[in-house]
Amino acid sequence: MPSVCPWSGTFSGEPSRPQALGLPGALSSSPLQKHTHTHARLHTLLHAHVPLSHVRSRSCTHTHARSHAVHTRVAVLDRQAQGSPAVLWGRHPLSLFLPRYFYSRRIDIALSSVKCFHKLASAYGAKQLQGYCASLFAILLPQDPSFQTPLDLYAYALATGDTLLEKLCLQFLAWNFEALTQAEAWPSVPTDLLQLLLPRSDLVVPSELALLKAVDTWSWGERASHEEVEGLVGKVRFPMMLPEELFELQFNLTLYWSHKALFQRKTLQALEFHTVPFQLLARYKGLNLTEDAYKPRIYTSPTWSASVTDSSWSARKSQLVYQSRQGSLVKYSNYFQAPSDYRYYPYQSFQTPQHPSFLFHDKRVSWSLVYLPTIQSCWNYGFSCSSDELPILGLTKSGGSDRSIAYENKALTLCEGLFVADVTDFEGRKAAIPSALDTNSSKSTSFFPCPAGHFNSFRTVIRPFYLTNSSGVD
Repeated sequence: MPSVCPWSGTFSGEPSRPQALGLPGALSSSPLQKHTHTHARLHTLLHAHVPLSHVRSRSCTHTHARSHAVHTRVAVLDRQAQGSPAVLWGRHPLSLFLPRYFYSRRIDIALSSVKCFHKLASAYGAKQLQGYCASLFAILLPQDPSFQTPLDLYAYALATGDTLLEKLCLQFLAWNFEALTQAEAWPSVPTDLLQLLLPRSDLVVPSELALLKAVDTWSWGERASHEEVEGLVGKVRFPMMLPEELFELQFNLTLYWSHKALFQRKTLQALEFHTVPFQLLARYKGLNLTEDAYKPRIYTSPTWSASVTDSSWSARKSQLVYQSRQGSLVKYSNYFQAPSDYRYYPYQSFQTPQHPSFLFHDKRVSWSLVYLPTIQSCWNYGFSCSSDELPILGLTKSGGSDRSIAYENKALTLCEGLFVADVTDFEGRKAAIPSALDTNSSKSTSFFPCPAGHFNSFRTVIRPFYLTNSSGVD
C-alpha cells in the first residue's frame, strides 16, 4: 500500500454507509495506563458525543495540558510493509490530530492514515469515526494489484470478528477473482478463504474450466491437506464444463490422478447433465437442477459475454451507431451512418449458446448490447427511459425461445478496465450503471468507488438456467 495517497476526506458526524472495518495492528494502551486520568478522559470523549460548546467551556490551560499528554503519550503499534516486527511509535504524527477530533468531532483523514485512525476508533468505541474510516476501505481495496492488501484486510477481519469488513473483502475478491488468480498473491490465498469463495455464484471468471485450472495451480503450493483440496474441487461446477473439456482434464490437471475417484464421479454428474433432458433427470434421478451446481457463475469468456465502452468509437474500429437528429439511419456494412449531425452509441451484436447443456450446443441466441446515454438513444432502440436513470445498458434478445430456460443476466461495471467496481442485474432489458463516486444524485453509487469519477467500460454476461417449478422465476 502506498504511504501517500492523494485522496482524503473530512469526517464530521455520521457516515452515509457506516461499516465496522479495520486493518492489522493493535493499540498499545500501556503508556496510557500510567496516566489513568488522561486515559479515562480519552475513553469518555470517544464514547460520548460531546457538544463542541461544552468542550470549549473547559479551562483552556487544562485542555491544552490534557491534549499535550494525549498526543505525546498515545502509542500506536503498526506492522511494517514487509512483515517486520511491530514498531512502537511513541510520537506518531497521527497523535497530533487526535485532540482535534476529541474536542471538535471533525478531522481530515487521508487514505495513508485511515488504518491508524480506524484502529484507535475501534479500540475506544468511537463508532462514528470508525464507520467513516470503514467507508474508506472500499477505496483502498482496489489499489493493490498484487492483492496483498485485500488478503491482509480479510485476515484482520477474521482476527477481530469484523463481519462487515469480511463481507466487503469477500465481495471484492469474488468480483475480481480472475485478476486474483493471476496475481502474485494467488499461491498464498488461505484455504478457508477459497472455501468461502468457490461456492459463490457471483464469482467472476472466464469459465469454470479456468477456475478449476486456477485451483490446480494453487494446489502446487502444498498449503492444504489432501482432504481440503478435495473439498475445494468438490465446489467446482463440473456441469458447466463441456464434454470435451471434461475428457481433457485427465491430461491437463495435476490434481486429477491424486483425486481420481472424485473427478470420475463429478464427470459422470456433468455428462448426465449434458446428455439427458432435465425432465428425465428430475423424474428418475431426483436432481434439483436449480441448485448452484447446475447454474453458471459470471463467465466473462466470449462464449457468454460481450463488452462496450462509451469511447470505443475513438479507440478502435468497433461496431458503431451513428444517430441522426435530422434524418433516418442508413446502414452501411458494419455500422450505421446518418447523413449529418450524428452521435455515436457503442453497440455490440453477439451470440451465445441457448443453455450450457450440450443438448443445446447447436442452438444459438442472438443478443444486441448498447450503451444508452440519452433519452433520444433510448427512443432509437425502443427503450423507455427516464432522465434520472441514464446512462444505462440496453440488451435485446432474438431467437432461441424455449419455455424451459430463463436468464439472469449481469452487467459488470469496470473502473478504467482495472477492476470490477459493481455488478448489477438486467431487469427486463435494462441494467443500471451506478455513479462512480458518491455525488448525492438519484443514482446509486458503485459498491467500490472509481477514482476516475466516471465509468466507460462495461461487460454483459449471459446466464441461462433451467426454469423449473421450484426456481421461483416466472
